[in-house]
Amino acid sequence: MATTYKIALIQFQPKDVSPAENFTLSSDYIRKAASQGAQLAVLPEYHLTSWCPSHPDFISSCIESTSYLSQYQSLAKEVKIDIVPGTICEVHPSLSPDDVTATSSTGKDEERKKEVRNMAYFISGLTGDIVGKYQKRNLWHPEREHLTAWGKEGGRHRGFDIPGLEFPDGSPVRGGMLICWDTIFPEGFRELIANGVELVIIPSYWLVTEDFGEVDEKEREMARRGEEEFLRGVITTRAFENTSTIVFVNAGGLSQVGVPGLGNQGGVMGVETEEMRVVEVELGRGRGLERRYKIREDMRGVEWGYGVYHGEERRGSGR
Repeated sequence: MATTYKIALIQFQPKDVSPAENFTLSSDYIRKAASQGAQLAVLPEYHLTSWCPSHPDFISSCIESTSYLSQYQSLAKEVKIDIVPGTICEVHPSLSPDDVTATSSTGKDEERKKEVRNMAYFISGLTGDIVGKYQKRNLWHPEREHLTAWGKEGGRHRGFDIPGLEFPDGSPVRGGMLICWDTIFPEGFRELIANGVELVIIPSYWLVTEDFGEVDEKEREMARRGEEEFLRGVITTRAFENTSTIVFVNAGGLSQVGVPGLGNQGGVMGVETEEMRVVEVELGRGRGLERRYKIREDMRGVEWGYGVYHGEERRGSGR
């Protein structure tokens, strides 16, 4: 059984601390995607602010960018397209007791430090509602000084049913989200498929041309080629080993859709280019691969030791 889904990969490098300009570009692409029959539009990580935490206006830019989430909801409903608006950095009061400043002598309420959360949302094109959200869990080392990771208090990666999208047998298509550096760690994918996820969406901000430090030009070029080859291959690997379609949209290029058993559907986009590509996929390919290789079935078996992902209550219940 299969169901088709047309996905628009919108790849560009956002301008630093320019939410309004980046939103205008993004919304124009989304309208174009909808006019070409796309059912889902995906934007890169940090698509409204870029990643420039040392910029003096970065935090104020993050605060401004949160107002655009409701505008994406209105746009999704208007043009009838699901939207994953990359990621949006939200500024919140810290929930950590370690971050509480001293209470003032006047007895005023305790002041708390701010924390910045890197959030991804899935917006339904049917209703404009937010049906799924995810806070980045695995922060890259340079991010840790500036962002707060999800998961310190525990928890699991969760999936969500995509409204209006179901297989011919009537079962819903479940989606899930990860963000950029999460791709390195297979465990996040395993938790998602334990929740029946068959479509994983990954907004990313990964620049393969980033400075690699004090190395000579030959070493630098080798490192860049190595990262590029990794990104070209890891998406198809994750798709196959998790019998799930993987949508990777990266500000730095190499955006692609990995389809289990088929590889890169529609090819791999260029490095640091601005472009949009609409890719049509058959989401049922994952189910066909599962019937052949029984990867999810084996993961539910106690003997494989994957109970940490599935839990006792889920053994024998997954697809």
